[in-house]
Amino acid sequence: MNRLNAILPFVPAPTEIVAELAAHGLGEFEQSALRALWRSADTAALRERLCVALAPLADEASMRAGHASVASFFSTCLDVIGWELDPAWPERMRSLWLALQLGVVPVGLAARVASVVVATLQADLAAQRVSLSSLDASLIQIVSRIGFFLVGWLDGAASVTEAQARLLAEYVEPGSGLPNRAALEQIFLPAEADEPSSAMLAVALMWGGSAIVLNSADRDLARTEVGRSLAKRARAGDSLCRVGDDEWVLWAPGIGAGVRPQLAAAALLESGEQAMRNVGLAVHATLAVGGALTPEDGSTADEVFNAARRARAAALREGRTIRIAGPELEMERAERVQTEREFIEALRNNAFELHLQPVIQLSDGECPGAEALLRWQRADGTAVPPLTVVAMAEQFGLMQQLTRLVIQRATAMLSELGEQGVPIGIAVNLAGGDLRDPELPEFIAQALATWHIAPSRLALELTEGSMIADDAQTMSVIARLRDAGHGVALDDFGTGYSSLAWLRRLPATRLKIDRMFVHKMPETAQDRAIVRSVVQLAQGLGLSVIAEGVEREEHVHMLRAMGCDAAQGFHIARPMPLDGFIAWWRRWNSETQAAWPPVTG
Repeated sequence: MNRLNAILPFVPAPTEIVAELAAHGLGEFEQSALRALWRSADTAALRERLCVALAPLADEASMRAGHASVASFFSTCLDVIGWELDPAWPERMRSLWLALQLGVVPVGLAARVASVVVATLQADLAAQRVSLSSLDASLIQIVSRIGFFLVGWLDGAASVTEAQARLLAEYVEPGSGLPNRAALEQIFLPAEADEPSSAMLAVALMWGGSAIVLNSADRDLARTEVGRSLAKRARAGDSLCRVGDDEWVLWAPGIGAGVRPQLAAAALLESGEQAMRNVGLAVHATLAVGGALTPEDGSTADEVFNAARRARAAALREGRTIRIAGPELEMERAERVQTEREFIEALRNNAFELHLQPVIQLSDGECPGAEALLRWQRADGTAVPPLTVVAMAEQFGLMQQLTRLVIQRATAMLSELGEQGVPIGIAVNLAGGDLRDPELPEFIAQALATWHIAPSRLALELTEGSMIADDAQTMSVIARLRDAGHGVALDDFGTGYSSLAWLRRLPATRLKIDRMFVHKMPETAQDRAIVRSVVQLAQGLGLSVIAEGVEREEHVHMLRAMGCDAAQGFHIARPMPLDGFIAWWRRWNSETQAAWPPVTG
C-alpha cells in the first residue's frame, strides 16, 4: 500500500552522478589524468595535509552538528585523494552531507570544503614541479572542476532533501505517514467518459457516548490500527489518505461502477471493525463508509469527496453503514434541504405542535399526567418524525430555541388544562445540550410563573445518552431542576451503557422502562425477567416506575402483577392534540377508570 509513493512523484529527483560529472567537464580524459596523478603523488602525505587543512572547518561544524556525523563526513572528504571519477565516493559524500543537514550546518560549508580541497591539491601540484607541463595545467583545471562539482553535488542534494521535507509536510499526515487531504487533491484524476469509473470511499470512525471513558492514547491506538487495517485492503494502484482525525479516504482509480465500489466499501468496513475488535474498543465506536464515483458524481476531488460524505451521512440517517452515491441520493438531498428550510421557517413562526399521550396509574386507572410529544407537519402535509426534527435542531445549533418553545407551549397547555378542570401534570423531554445550559432552570421558572403553574406539574424526562457527555455540568442542572420541585424521569431505561451507574447518582424521581423490553413480555421470559428486575430495583431506590410501549391487555395485567406503578402506550391511548386529550380524559374518568379492577393479593 502506498504511503510516500503517492507523494514522491511530485518531488524533484536528484541529478544522476554521471550527468553531473559531465556537466562539470569531468569525463574519460579527466579520469585518465587523475589516475596518472595519483600514481605519481605521495597520497598518504597528501591526505595528511588535506586533513590538517580541513580541521578548522571540522571543528566549526562539530560545534553545531553532531560530532559523529561531522567526523564521518570530513573523513570521507579525504577520499578525494585517489578518486578516479567513479560514482561511489560522491554517493557516500551525499549521504553523509544529508545526515549533517539534520543538525545546524555552518553557512556555505560545502563551498568552503570544496575550496580547501582545491587549494590543497593545486598547491601540492605546484610544489612538486619546477615548471608545469600541459598535463599539469590540465590537472589544475580538473581539480578546479572537481571543486565546482562537489559544491553543486552537495548543495543540489540538500535542495532536493529540503524540497522533499517541504512537500512531505504539505502532503503527508504526520501521525500515520499516510497522504493527507492536500495529497488527495494531487492524486485525484477524473475519469473520462469512455474509461472505467474511479471511486472515493470515505470511511469515518464515530465515537459513541461511552468513549468518554477512553484516554487519548486509547483513541490514538484505535486510529492507528484502523488506518493500518484499511491500508491492507487497498489494491496496488489505490491510495489511502487520512483526511481527518477519524476519517480516511480510499482513492480507487479505475475500479468501475456497479457492485465493485459496494464490495470495496464492505471490505473496508469489515477491516476497520476487525481492527477495533483487535484493540478491544469496538463497543465504543462504529464505522461507516460512503462512496462516490467520477465522472458520475463529480469531476474534481472536492466534488467527489463531498458526494462520498453525503452518501455516508445518508447511510447513517437510514441506520445503515454503507451507501454509494447516485442520482437518487441527490434527489433525497434536495428534498432534505427543502425540509430543513421549512424547519427553520416553522421554528421562526412557532409552527410546531405538542400532542399529549396519557400515563395511567396501574393500581387504580387514574390518569395523573401525560407526556408532551413534538409534532410537525410540512406545508405539503407530510409528518416529520420527532427524531428528525431534533436532529435538524442540533445540526443548526437551534436545540435550545426548540426546547424553550416546547417548554413555553407545555406551560401554556398546563394553564389551559387547569382552566378545563383537568388537574394533571405534563412531562417534556430534554436533549443532551439542554442539560448543559446553566440558564435552563431559570427559564423554566419564568415560564411557569407566567402561567401561574406549580413546578410539580412539569416533569422533565432525560435519556441516558443525554447525560454522558458532560457529567459535572449535567448533574448540576438536574439537581437544580429537582430542587425546584420538578419530577425528573430517566427515560428509555436499559438502552444506555451505564444505567445502574446513573441510577446510583442521578437525582431522579421516576424511571421509564423502554418499550423494547415491554413489547415482547408475553412471549419472552427473558424480557419479563428484565422488567420485573427493573421494577424491583427502582422501587428499592424509591423511584416510581412507568412502562412505555403498553400496546396489549396482557401488558397491563403483567405489569400490575409485577407492581409497576404506571403505564403508557397505544393500548391506553395514542398521542393527541390538547382538545382531544381533554375529551379523552373526561371520558376515561367517567367510564374506564370507574370500571378499573382493583389490585388483588
